[in-house]
Amino acid sequence: MRPSAQLQVVLSWNLLLVAVCQLDLDSPQWRDCPQLLPKVLVGYAPRGNESAGVYKKSTDAVTLPSCVALCCDQPSCNVVFMFKQTCFQIECESDSLCEPVYREGSQFGNNVRMVLVRPVGAGGRWGDIFAMPLQVDYSRDKPWFGNSLQDLDVAESGLDKVCLADCPHHEHCSVATSACECDEGYLRNRQGDCISAGNMTAVSALLLSPSRDRESTESPSSTKVSEGLDSTSKLPIQTLHISVLSKIVRLPENGAALSAYTIPAELPGGEKYNYEWTLISQPEGSSKGTMTDKNGETLKLSNLSEGVYEFKVAVSGPGVYGEALANVTVMPPKRINRPPVAIVKPASKTVKLPNTGAVLDGSSSSDDDEIIAWHWELQKGPLGYQPYLQDSPTLVLNNLNITGNYTFTLTVEDSDHEKNSTVANITVLQMPDYPPVANAGQDVILYLPHNNVTLNGSLSSDDKAIVNWEWTKSPSDQDKAVDMQKTRTPYLELSNLEEGMYTFILKVTDEADQFDTSTVHVFVKPPTNKPPTAYAGKNMSVSLPQTTVLLDGTKSSDDIKIVSWNWEMVSGPGRVEFSAKNESVTNVTSLTKGQYVFKLTITDGNGNTAANTVAVTVTQNSNSPPKANAGGDHTVELPVDVLVLNGSQSKDDLAIAKWLWTREPTSLAIGSIIAGTDTSPVLMLTNVVAGRYLFRLKVTDDQGEWDEDTVSVIVKPDPHLYHLVELTLNIEADKLTKSRSDSVVMKLGLLLRDAASLVVRALRTEAATGRAVLVFYVETARNALPGPTVVRTLKHKLAQDSVLLQLSVTNIQTTVCQNNCSGHGVCDQATRQCMCEAFWMQDLLRKHFGDGDSNCDWSILYVVIALFTGFVCVVGCVWGIVCVCSRLCLCCHRPSKRQRYALLDNNEDSRLPLGKVMLSESESDSDILFESRKPSKLLNGEARNGVKFNRTGSGFKMERRIKT
Repeated sequence: MRPSAQLQVVLSWNLLLVAVCQLDLDSPQWRDCPQLLPKVLVGYAPRGNESAGVYKKSTDAVTLPSCVALCCDQPSCNVVFMFKQTCFQIECESDSLCEPVYREGSQFGNNVRMVLVRPVGAGGRWGDIFAMPLQVDYSRDKPWFGNSLQDLDVAESGLDKVCLADCPHHEHCSVATSACECDEGYLRNRQGDCISAGNMTAVSALLLSPSRDRESTESPSSTKVSEGLDSTSKLPIQTLHISVLSKIVRLPENGAALSAYTIPAELPGGEKYNYEWTLISQPEGSSKGTMTDKNGETLKLSNLSEGVYEFKVAVSGPGVYGEALANVTVMPPKRINRPPVAIVKPASKTVKLPNTGAVLDGSSSSDDDEIIAWHWELQKGPLGYQPYLQDSPTLVLNNLNITGNYTFTLTVEDSDHEKNSTVANITVLQMPDYPPVANAGQDVILYLPHNNVTLNGSLSSDDKAIVNWEWTKSPSDQDKAVDMQKTRTPYLELSNLEEGMYTFILKVTDEADQFDTSTVHVFVKPPTNKPPTAYAGKNMSVSLPQTTVLLDGTKSSDDIKIVSWNWEMVSGPGRVEFSAKNESVTNVTSLTKGQYVFKLTITDGNGNTAANTVAVTVTQNSNSPPKANAGGDHTVELPVDVLVLNGSQSKDDLAIAKWLWTREPTSLAIGSIIAGTDTSPVLMLTNVVAGRYLFRLKVTDDQGEWDEDTVSVIVKPDPHLYHLVELTLNIEADKLTKSRSDSVVMKLGLLLRDAASLVVRALRTEAATGRAVLVFYVETARNALPGPTVVRTLKHKLAQDSVLLQLSVTNIQTTVCQNNCSGHGVCDQATRQCMCEAFWMQDLLRKHFGDGDSNCDWSILYVVIALFTGFVCVVGCVWGIVCVCSRLCLCCHRPSKRQRYALLDNNEDSRLPLGKVMLSESESDSDILFESRKPSKLLNGEARNGVKFNRTGSGFKMERRIKT
């Protein structure tokens, strides 16, 4: 859009909207809407259209002020949107979606109006948003409200013929809105009546009759659009400032006067204002009030009731109008104070020790208004009593431990600081202390040989507590022998009683030194029965392989009752087992060849005992061979300190006399047998390695019968073998203490990663040097770390600081050599050196100048080629240097004067080639110092008898001569 067109649209927008018309915020109608933007936006709609929020149609409001008032009363309402005479209250999703945007089109214009009531966010004001430039939607073809607007048109079409005969005085029916509108020169006030425009401010007129405002804004000749003035008004209406002072009266005075003060006080020319006082609100149920001079400057009121009256005064004059509000508050008659009444419940109370608590309740105290303070005091009490009294309606006492009379005073104070007091009495009485009651228990009868008993005096009682117990023998029994123990306790222990009657006296004493005594008799009588008769049964004989026998003592007898049984072995060739040695019948197992003697001891109710023995002879009629059991095949996993093979489950009908363990030829030979265990039931093997061990167990009995069994043990490799690391400490093993080794382990754990833990596998001695070697591996929560990784980490950290462990380290290596020798050799476990394959050798540079690990990186063929190439290069370089030096030397010895040469005179001279240097003609043959002749040789293609041509093409080869 071009700037001129855009400017034209903006100007037309300004002309079409009722730009800004201030609502009367001083009116009580808008006091509950402090966030209200006092502007009526005509021709505007929310930016978000139907998605701006929730639209709620209100049928109770047909005018814009009533619609705004309803929105103010609902906290969820944010924007009022009027379509013709229909009120919509919008609950906005956000402030941006409810931003007013001007809409062009015939369906909008004067048909829609917006009032911004409250923003969505708490604490904001629409004024902050309205102060920004309103955005104009230039997309004229963009639909808004879709079918909803058409529905509203249909809904409103039913009003076309409603208002034709129903419009009151000074109103007419509008064809466009199908509603009653005020005639020209009249505006509708808040009561809905059309009154003359001279009695209203321009602001009220614009708010209450927007249709006339739209007519004014649509007129091209209007110059007061932004001020909301009616272009048809002949006189502008000015605002009149009015001040009314509110009044407060107190009954029984029930009259008041309200005076209105105007600025200016009078109209020009001394003309008076017109006053009109209106009652806005009054207390509920009040209808006796009287208003006098309602059209005067001062309103007189009488017969007012208690409550708040709200009045409005409207002052008007030619071209001026103003309103003001005032309150008359009627206070209730002043109260005649009556002193409070202090009441304490209970007024008197008796407390008996040992109870020491009491409660005095003063909350029942009363007053005609309010009690503001309670105060407790001790008026009278026993000597030495120190109370802690808290000023509260209820007094709680918990230290009334002194007998006597207590008098407490409660003083209450009301809101007019009137006081009243009352007293409460508490009497603390001493509880009577009754003497104790001794109870030495029931008489006891004993039958010898039982001569001990315990007397029980714990049934003695006292109302408080017994503090002392004392047992004595009756004076008449002083000459009778008896041992008495625990005489100062409730339980008296008697022993060594003799036949006869004993009398014992119990004396108990309480806290008040009151005592009581009680006697008990002990009758010791001679025995009433004979000792029991024990019978263990007849002697028995069993033959192997039977190894069990049943012993029966049920034929033992007593004149009263046998209370206990006990079986035991007196003699025998070996140990046996009893199934129930404290029963009359028991089963004996694990018998072997020989003779056994068993003893039965019985006891009756009086403690009399008797014993009897029985002999059991175990014979062997025929020998059965033993049954060897080497323990069965099983599997173990390294590390194993001792491999145990248990053959103790081997059996024989008599006894196994000999055990012999032998290693099978197919078994691993590694492993040391602990001395003596190969001839015992249990074989113990140390220093085992991974593999299969096969042993044969041979058992032999006394008769030479034997049996064999083999056992196979699979020893699996150590799962952490390739994780183990050996740390050799520079200290002799016999000098390493437990504390120092624990310190090394702890510091090694700190050197490793935080989430890893160090597991010590062994601490051994290095055979060659005697140093201590720590074998360990490192594991995390998921798995164990590889040994080479741990070695590299520790070497790197110890290289930075060698004293981190406080003990120097001579070597760190994995337990198993894990060097792959570059894939061209194997690592020797003993020397940790790589044994390279044919045609491969060690990288000497890496070995001596690199990480030092043994390797097989170099191929011998490539090394030979490289050495030969290097040798040739060196020889070539030396030869080149020699040649260069020789050239330099020849150049230095060449004569500085050039010799001149001439052709010879003989025929041979004709064969000399012409050159740059010519011989002198004066020279003769006598000047020839040297002549060189070479034997002729045939050149390729020369005739043997022909003329020899030189290679220069001259046809002759010159003989060499030198002349001087």
